[in-house]
Amino acid sequence: MPGFELIGKEEANAVSEVFKEGGTLFAHGFDNLRQKYHVREFEKETSVFFNSKHCHAVTSGTAGLKCALKALGVGNQDEVITQAFNFIATIESIIDCGANPVICNIDENLNMDVDDCISRITPKTKAIIIVHMLGIAGPIYKLKEYAKKYSIPIIEDNCESIGAKSNSKYLGTLGDLGVFSFDHGKNITCGEG
Repeated sequence: MPGFELIGKEEANAVSEVFKEGGTLFAHGFDNLRQKYHVREFEKETSVFFNSKHCHAVTSGTAGLKCALKALGVGNQDEVITQAFNFIATIESIIDCGANPVICNIDENLNMDVDDCISRITPKTKAIIIVHMLGIAGPIYKLKEYAKKYSIPIIEDNCESIGAKSNSKYLGTLGDLGVFSFDHGKNITCGEG
Protein backbone atom coordinates (compact mmCIF):
# COMPACT_ATOMS: atom_id res chain seq x y z
CA MET A 1 0.00 0.00 0.00
CA PRO A 2 1.25 3.53 -0.72
CA GLY A 3 0.79 4.86 2.83
CA PHE A 4 -2.31 7.03 2.59
CA GLU A 5 -4.34 4.24 4.15
CA LEU A 6 -2.52 4.66 7.46
CA ILE A 7 -4.45 6.39 10.18
CA GLY A 8 -2.56 8.90 12.32
CA LYS A 9 -3.06 10.45 15.75
CA GLU A 10 -5.49 13.15 14.53
CA GLU A 11 -7.79 10.55 13.00
CA ALA A 12 -7.53 8.26 16.04
CA ASN A 13 -8.52 11.17 18.31
CA ALA A 14 -11.51 11.99 16.08
CA VAL A 15 -12.70 8.38 16.26
CA SER A 16 -12.27 8.40 20.05
CA GLU A 17 -14.45 11.52 20.23
CA VAL A 18 -17.21 9.74 18.34
CA PHE A 19 -17.21 6.95 20.90
CA LYS A 20 -17.21 9.45 23.80
CA GLU A 21 -20.28 11.08 22.22
CA GLY A 22 -22.21 7.83 22.04
CA GLY A 23 -20.27 5.65 19.65
CA THR A 24 -22.74 5.65 16.79
CA LEU A 25 -22.03 6.77 13.24
CA PHE A 26 -25.52 6.23 11.83
CA ALA A 27 -27.23 9.21 10.22
CA HIS A 28 -30.41 8.85 12.28
CA GLY A 29 -31.79 7.14 15.34
CA PHE A 30 -30.12 6.38 18.67
CA ASP A 31 -30.99 9.91 19.82
CA ASN A 32 -30.64 9.04 23.51
CA LEU A 33 -27.13 7.64 22.99
CA ARG A 34 -25.35 10.42 21.17
CA GLN A 35 -24.68 14.14 21.02
CA LYS A 36 -23.95 14.69 17.31
CA TYR A 37 -24.88 13.26 13.93
CA HIS A 38 -21.50 13.35 12.18
CA VAL A 39 -22.87 11.84 8.99
CA ARG A 40 -25.27 14.77 8.60
CA GLU A 41 -22.43 17.21 9.34
CA PHE A 42 -20.37 15.50 6.64
CA GLU A 43 -23.25 15.76 4.15
CA LYS A 44 -23.65 19.49 4.83
CA GLU A 45 -19.93 20.24 4.52
CA THR A 46 -19.64 18.14 1.37
CA SER A 47 -22.64 19.90 -0.16
CA VAL A 48 -21.10 23.30 0.55
CA PHE A 49 -17.63 22.30 -0.70
CA PHE A 50 -18.92 20.92 -4.01
CA ASN A 51 -21.62 23.61 -4.34
CA SER A 52 -24.25 20.91 -4.68
CA LYS A 53 -27.87 21.43 -3.70
CA HIS A 54 -28.25 17.90 -2.33
CA CYS A 55 -25.84 15.43 -0.75
CA HIS A 56 -26.69 12.06 0.75
CA ALA A 57 -24.13 9.80 2.41
CA VAL A 58 -24.49 6.04 2.01
CA THR A 59 -22.25 3.11 2.89
CA SER A 60 -20.13 2.96 -0.26
CA GLY A 61 -19.62 4.23 -3.79
CA THR A 62 -21.35 1.07 -5.00
CA ALA A 63 -24.39 1.87 -2.86
CA GLY A 64 -24.28 5.45 -4.18
CA LEU A 65 -24.37 4.22 -7.77
CA LYS A 66 -27.29 1.92 -7.01
CA CYS A 67 -29.17 4.75 -5.25
CA ALA A 68 -28.56 7.01 -8.25
CA LEU A 69 -29.87 4.37 -10.66
CA LYS A 70 -32.92 3.71 -8.48
CA ALA A 71 -33.59 7.46 -8.20
CA LEU A 72 -33.76 7.54 -12.00
CA GLY A 73 -36.20 4.62 -12.05
CA VAL A 74 -33.77 2.16 -13.67
CA GLY A 75 -35.06 -1.40 -13.36
CA ASN A 76 -35.59 -4.76 -14.99
CA GLN A 77 -34.49 -5.08 -18.61
CA ASP A 78 -33.49 -1.42 -18.87
CA GLU A 79 -30.07 -0.67 -20.35
CA VAL A 80 -27.37 1.49 -18.80
CA ILE A 81 -24.33 2.44 -20.85
CA THR A 82 -20.94 2.71 -19.19
CA GLN A 83 -17.33 2.44 -20.27
CA ALA A 84 -15.04 -0.58 -20.56
CA PHE A 85 -12.38 0.67 -18.14
CA ASN A 86 -13.78 1.14 -14.64
CA PHE A 87 -14.18 -0.56 -11.28
CA ILE A 88 -16.48 -3.58 -11.01
CA ALA A 89 -18.89 -1.65 -8.74
CA THR A 90 -20.23 0.30 -11.71
CA ILE A 91 -21.36 -2.91 -13.42
CA GLU A 92 -22.51 -4.50 -10.13
CA SER A 93 -24.84 -1.60 -9.39
CA ILE A 94 -26.43 -1.81 -12.85
CA ILE A 95 -26.98 -5.57 -12.56
CA ASP A 96 -28.24 -5.23 -8.97
CA CYS A 97 -31.02 -2.95 -10.27
CA GLY A 98 -32.05 -5.65 -12.75
CA ALA A 99 -30.77 -3.64 -15.70
CA ASN A 100 -28.35 -4.71 -18.41
CA PRO A 101 -24.94 -3.06 -18.65
CA VAL A 102 -23.94 -1.92 -22.13
CA ILE A 103 -20.19 -1.44 -22.44
CA CYS A 104 -18.70 1.19 -24.73
CA ASN A 105 -15.06 1.73 -25.64
CA ILE A 106 -12.63 4.12 -23.99
CA ASP A 107 -10.37 6.86 -25.29
CA GLU A 108 -6.60 7.34 -24.87
CA ASN A 109 -7.16 8.70 -21.31
CA LEU A 110 -9.07 5.55 -20.24
CA ASN A 111 -12.27 7.59 -20.22
CA MET A 112 -15.49 7.10 -22.18
CA ASP A 113 -15.43 7.20 -25.96
CA VAL A 114 -18.54 9.35 -26.42
CA ASP A 115 -19.02 8.49 -30.10
CA ASP A 116 -19.05 4.78 -29.28
CA CYS A 117 -21.35 5.43 -26.32
CA ILE A 118 -23.87 7.27 -28.47
CA SER A 119 -23.81 4.50 -31.08
CA ARG A 120 -25.03 2.07 -28.39
CA ILE A 121 -28.16 4.00 -27.40
CA THR A 122 -31.41 2.07 -27.89
CA PRO A 123 -35.00 2.69 -26.79
CA LYS A 124 -34.14 0.66 -23.65
CA THR A 125 -31.30 3.03 -22.60
CA LYS A 126 -32.33 4.65 -19.30
CA ALA A 127 -29.02 6.16 -18.14
CA ILE A 128 -25.36 6.64 -18.95
CA ILE A 129 -22.66 6.28 -16.31
CA ILE A 130 -19.48 8.13 -17.17
CA VAL A 131 -16.49 7.23 -14.98
CA HIS A 132 -13.86 9.92 -14.49
CA MET A 133 -10.73 7.81 -14.24
CA LEU A 134 -7.64 8.42 -12.15
CA GLY A 135 -8.19 12.17 -11.70
CA ILE A 136 -8.72 12.88 -15.38
CA ALA A 137 -12.06 14.32 -16.47
CA GLY A 138 -13.99 12.27 -18.95
CA PRO A 139 -15.61 14.03 -21.93
CA ILE A 140 -18.57 15.12 -19.82
CA TYR A 141 -19.48 18.24 -21.82
CA LYS A 142 -19.62 16.40 -25.13
CA LEU A 143 -21.61 13.61 -23.47
CA LYS A 144 -24.06 16.13 -22.00
CA GLU A 145 -24.83 17.52 -25.47
CA TYR A 146 -25.82 14.09 -26.77
CA ALA A 147 -27.58 12.99 -23.60
CA LYS A 148 -29.75 16.10 -23.70
CA LYS A 149 -30.63 15.40 -27.34
CA TYR A 150 -31.76 11.87 -26.41
CA SER A 151 -33.21 12.84 -22.98
CA ILE A 152 -30.97 10.35 -21.19
CA PRO A 153 -29.74 11.21 -17.68
CA ILE A 154 -26.02 11.09 -16.87
CA ILE A 155 -24.59 9.67 -13.67
CA GLU A 156 -21.01 10.67 -12.94
CA ASP A 157 -19.04 7.93 -11.18
CA ASN A 158 -16.46 10.23 -9.66
CA CYS A 159 -15.08 7.79 -7.10
CA GLU A 160 -11.60 7.93 -8.66
CA SER A 161 -11.43 11.71 -9.15
CA ILE A 162 -12.61 13.45 -5.97
CA GLY A 163 -11.60 17.11 -6.10
CA ALA A 164 -10.77 17.15 -9.82
CA LYS A 165 -12.29 19.92 -11.90
CA SER A 166 -13.23 20.66 -15.48
CA ASN A 167 -13.81 24.27 -16.53
CA SER A 168 -13.54 25.34 -12.86
CA LYS A 169 -16.37 23.01 -11.80
CA TYR A 170 -15.96 19.89 -9.72
CA LEU A 171 -16.36 16.56 -11.45
CA GLY A 172 -19.36 14.75 -10.03
CA THR A 173 -21.47 17.93 -10.16
CA LEU A 174 -21.81 18.28 -13.93
CA GLY A 175 -24.20 15.44 -14.78
CA ASP A 176 -27.66 14.75 -13.38
CA LEU A 177 -26.26 12.78 -10.42
CA GLY A 178 -22.74 12.35 -9.08
CA VAL A 179 -21.27 9.62 -6.90
CA PHE A 180 -18.15 9.83 -4.76
CA SER A 181 -16.35 7.24 -2.65
CA PHE A 182 -14.38 7.80 0.52
CA ASP A 183 -13.02 4.32 1.23
CA HIS A 184 -9.36 3.67 2.02
CA GLY A 185 -8.31 3.38 -1.61
CA LYS A 186 -9.56 6.83 -2.57
CA ASN A 187 -8.08 10.36 -2.51
CA ILE A 188 -9.87 11.20 0.75
CA THR A 189 -11.00 8.56 3.23
CA CYS A 190 -13.77 8.45 5.79
CA GLY A 191 -13.17 4.75 6.38
CA GLU A 192 -15.96 3.83 3.96
CA GLY A 193 -18.89 5.43 2.18
